[in-house]
Amino acid sequence: QTLYKFVPEHCEVKNVNKSLVDMKVGKCYKLSRTELYLNLSFYPLADIRNDHMGQILITGYQFRSNEYREGPIKFMMGLCSAAVSKDFDIPHMFSNSNMKCPIRKGVHYYAYKVYPNATNMPPLIPEGRWKLQIDFMYLNRYTAFSIEWYMGIEYPIIFGF
Repeated sequence: QTLYKFVPEHCEVKNVNKSLVDMKVGKCYKLSRTELYLNLSFYPLADIRNDHMGQILITGYQFRSNEYREGPIKFMMGLCSAAVSKDFDIPHMFSNSNMKCPIRKGVHYYAYKVYPNATNMPPLIPEGRWKLQIDFMYLNRYTAFSIEWYMGIEYPIIFGF
């Protein structure tokens, strides 16, 4: 889709569960108005062999009435299925990464220069400011860590005659 574009604001790695992951690096870098990258480096403290053991919960919060409120985006994917999915620009986001299933306890995993791109996202997300929260879950119950992306969604003004 090319109807809208992301305007990055900032991102944060939060809710790191030290009993499930040894997070070495979880930092965002804003290089310019249009470039915001996430770098991750961690050691899992538990094996994730399949989608039943690891999940990703994605929740969208729209900025309304001076706060982020849960919006129309909320879904869960299996971690291993997500890692090989062509949806949501995942192959591009993780092109500088060694993440693949199974995830093994004690192995060093990394992902550098991760950023979402609007081209492979669902169409017609409402314009405005958004927080996209990605929770990496273990056994569908425990959060290993979360990533919060803050961004604007802008639709270009098209003049038609």
